[in-house]
Amino acid sequence: MANETATSSLLPLKRKATSEIETSTPSPKPVKSKRVDDGESDSYSDESEDEIESKDEIESKDDIKPVAKPDIKIFPGFLLNDVTLVVEEIHLHVNKDLLSTASPVFDAWLKKEWQQDECTDDTKRELKFPGKTYDDMATFLKCLLPIFADHVTIATLETVLPLADEYRTENLLKECEEVIRKHVGSVSERDIYIPPSQVVTYLRWIEQYNLNTVEKCVVRLASFLTTEEVEAVPDYINISKRLQRDISNARAKLLESLMVSSVIEAERKMKEFQIPLSTCYMTAWKRNVVEIVKVYLALSTLPDNAFSSKRWSVPAHEYLERIDFSSIAYKSQYKPSIGANDACKYLRDKFKLS
Repeated sequence: MANETATSSLLPLKRKATSEIETSTPSPKPVKSKRVDDGESDSYSDESEDEIESKDEIESKDDIKPVAKPDIKIFPGFLLNDVTLVVEEIHLHVNKDLLSTASPVFDAWLKKEWQQDECTDDTKRELKFPGKTYDDMATFLKCLLPIFADHVTIATLETVLPLADEYRTENLLKECEEVIRKHVGSVSERDIYIPPSQVVTYLRWIEQYNLNTVEKCVVRLASFLTTEEVEAVPDYINISKRLQRDISNARAKLLESLMVSSVIEAERKMKEFQIPLSTCYMTAWKRNVVEIVKVYLALSTLPDNAFSSKRWSVPAHEYLERIDFSSIAYKSQYKPSIGANDACKYLRDKFKLS
């Protein structure tokens, strides 16, 4: 495309009525292009000479308010817009080379169109997308093409991912996987809750779109939910038996490994297994940890001369209620250490304990 004059890349943000964007009804009159000056780029609308003269007469009258221009936003670009994508009869103007580079499906399609000798030049430059919606395709293209700053987000993931898979846009598929990975990983860093329905959706997408790089972290997140919670989601029956088995095994291994009797053990397990911070996950286990933390906090308020032993470990939870805390001698077996105090502070912060 050397020596070609660079022009603006056009892409409407909001969907407007077809009549506002472009008129497809054949006109008996010669058609000329009329500039739509929006202060950002060049855009043209096709109107007959009689229509232009008639509009000029109407707008010259003081008693009639001017008709607002279509809400079309122009994006500055650097390449010639030589392809028109027609979605719901709305025209999206993009660059052929950018489409070909981003997607092998687009590349094959465009090569086929350009090789059809019987087609006119205008026909070669127009690709139609029956069955697609304008909003979805606009969101997809703005994430796909490098001339736009848009990135895939949790809000647009459900729209972009199926189209990225359909048009085999590998880079965009990787971006979708990264969005899922960060979303799932954030539950152990912030107090957020991803409901079972969303977890099951991620599991379905893993199999449907071969998102292998995020399978492990999503299975781990599902293991933090109870069997009843995930099986209550109607779409769970569409998850393969293999994936359901992986979740069950991960949950069993997790529960077996989370038996703790001290705050130091609890802190280590929280970090090792990346336990989600939200109280909606692992509720029973967290209640047990909170009780152990409270015992340590109570012991830490005793004077130093109340302890004569360096032992500080606390017995298993089922024995806690049997401890006679009125006996100083018995308490001396469980004097909190510096490490236990640090673990208590960590768990108090994570569980928001006073």
